[in-house]
Amino acid sequence: MEEARNYMFTIFSVLLAAVTAFSVLRTGRNFAARSQKARALRTSLIILMLSGGLCGMHLFGQQAVSGFSPAGGNLLAGVVQPLALYSLTLAFLIWLFHRTGLIMAEREHLKELAYRDSLTGLFNKNGMDHFWDHCKPNEQLAVLYLDLNRFKSINDKLGHHVGDLLLQAVGGTLQQFSCKGKRHIFRIGGDEFVIIAKRCSYKEAEQLALKVLEKTTRTYQLEHHELFVSASVGITASQGRVDPGRLLKEADSAMYNAKQLGRGRYAVHKQGNVIQPVNWLGSSKAN
Repeated sequence: MEEARNYMFTIFSVLLAAVTAFSVLRTGRNFAARSQKARALRTSLIILMLSGGLCGMHLFGQQAVSGFSPAGGNLLAGVVQPLALYSLTLAFLIWLFHRTGLIMAEREHLKELAYRDSLTGLFNKNGMDHFWDHCKPNEQLAVLYLDLNRFKSINDKLGHHVGDLLLQAVGGTLQQFSCKGKRHIFRIGGDEFVIIAKRCSYKEAEQLALKVLEKTTRTYQLEHHELFVSASVGITASQGRVDPGRLLKEADSAMYNAKQLGRGRYAVHKQGNVIQPVNWLGSSKAN
C-alpha cells in the first residue's frame, strides 16, 4: 500500500511538470507582444507558473520519498506555513518585478517622445544630437541631406494640413531605408530630412541617393489632391574624425547646388568641392 501511494505521488509530480511546461509555452505564444507592459506581464505569469509548478513538484516528491502523510498532525508546521511564506515572498518578488518593468517602460516611452518627430515618427534633431554623441570619433559615415521641392507653395496654396500629410507620406517612404545599426533617418525641420549611413562609401551613398529619389519623386494622393513632388539630395562623407557641423554644412551645400540645376537630382560634396549634380532616370518628370 505504501509503495502504491509513493508511486501515485511520483505520477502526480510528473503530470504537474508536464502541465507547467505546457502552460508556460502557451503563455509565451499568446503574450508575444512588443510593448514593455505586455512583456512584463508575460514574464510575471511565467515566473508564477514555474514557481507554483516547482513548489507542487517538490511537495509531491517529498511525499513520495519520505512517506509523509498530509493527513498527519504536523500538516500545518510541515506544509502550510512554509508554503504560505514562500507564496508571500514570491508574490512580493513578482510585484517588484512588475513595478520595475512599468517604470522602465515609462522611461523608454519618454525617451522615445524626446527623440522622435511627432508628425512623421522619424528621429528629430534631439535624436540626431543623441546619435552624434554616441558616434565613434573615426566612424565612416555618409550623410544625405534631402529637401522637398515646391513644399512651401503647396503649404501656402493648400494649407498646412495638406503639407503635414505630404510630410507624413514622405516620412513613411524614407522609413523604408532605415536599417537598425546602419542607417538612421531624421527630420530636422520643415521639409528637410537627413539620412546618416554607417560604413558607407561615396559610391554606395550615390546608389542610396538614386533609390531615395526614385521613391520620393512621385505623385502623392493626399485627400482630394494629386500632387507631383520631387526632391533634391546633397551627399558628403566623413574624412577621418567625425565633425557633425561640417558634415551637415557640406551636405546642405551640395543639396542646394543640386536644387539650383534642376529638380530630382543629387550632388556630391567631395574634397572641398561640389561635383556636378546628377539626375536620376525619372528627373525629366521633375523638371
